[in-house]
Amino acid sequence: MANILLTLAEEVGATAENHFAVRFPVDENDCYDFAAGLKEIGHRVYFVNWRDLGLENEPNQGKVQFSRMFDYENSRFVKPLPLSDFALVFVYKMEGFYFDLPRFFTMVSTFEKNIPIVVNHPATIRHNINKNYLFQLQERGVAIGRPYTIEDAVQQRLKHNLPCVIKPLFGERGNNVFLAKTVADLESLENKMKFLAQEFMPEIRHGEKSLAFLGFDFQHAVIKRPNKENADEFRCNESLGGTVHIYEPTREELDYCDNLLRVYESFGCPIHFSRIDFVTTNDGPKLVEAELLNPSIYANYSNKGPQFGKAIANYFEQLLRVWKRSAVRVET
Repeated sequence: MANILLTLAEEVGATAENHFAVRFPVDENDCYDFAAGLKEIGHRVYFVNWRDLGLENEPNQGKVQFSRMFDYENSRFVKPLPLSDFALVFVYKMEGFYFDLPRFFTMVSTFEKNIPIVVNHPATIRHNINKNYLFQLQERGVAIGRPYTIEDAVQQRLKHNLPCVIKPLFGERGNNVFLAKTVADLESLENKMKFLAQEFMPEIRHGEKSLAFLGFDFQHAVIKRPNKENADEFRCNESLGGTVHIYEPTREELDYCDNLLRVYESFGCPIHFSRIDFVTTNDGPKLVEAELLNPSIYANYSNKGPQFGKAIANYFEQLLRVWKRSAVRVET
């Protein structure tokens, strides 16, 4: 048995003594399915809000711990355990962390120093949080909705009446993402160095396909479509009226994602938990984003919530076994 920690985006006002409320419905059922799968094979699971990690004692790592901690098995808040009591932490959801990146990076480093296994791997987290990875993937031959610096987007697209999607380098859930059709559409950007552009792929109206993986093993897929009532909306977020449906990927799409993940691994980023978002064009799949930090995984939308909960529990169990074997070798 091991203690396992999950960081979750808490809906603070809805949390009760016997229930840890997760902010977004797309995530809550999945989180509890993860915990149920881990409990079934004998592990103790604890939920925390990432904001509750006390970092004032840095760099005295031994005293760093959470001020609140929810015991999943007993459905109640308990006296927080020290980080050294955990064998694995799943850095799953953290509401608003893009607006407090110094604290977020400190948290990841603190986990790295105190807990043997961090998922996703800290190197992967640090790399994937910056969307410049799109340029790196393109350089390695991965088919992508082509990324541009803002300056290049102006010269190569907007001045030729070719639209592009503007994204913050650090951002999530469609925040501050918009479609630029003219150079004038960029006037609202205060710091163009904090954004990139990506070619607009009109095929997005037919759906963005999202495939979930554990390691390199495909788990399930959904297709997300923009709000059909708004012809100008290209974002697929549910909060903007988007819809989600079960999807069965083709062999070509599975091979595309497998190659993409192996290229990503070549950057020195271990692959554990990921979601690959792409659209299908006349030239085949093209990447929108590779989510290896805190992806919503849509397991319940695929009617595979409990099944995926067991799959992720078994995957974590494999990681724990490898760690225990390596620890024994070190001791001997």
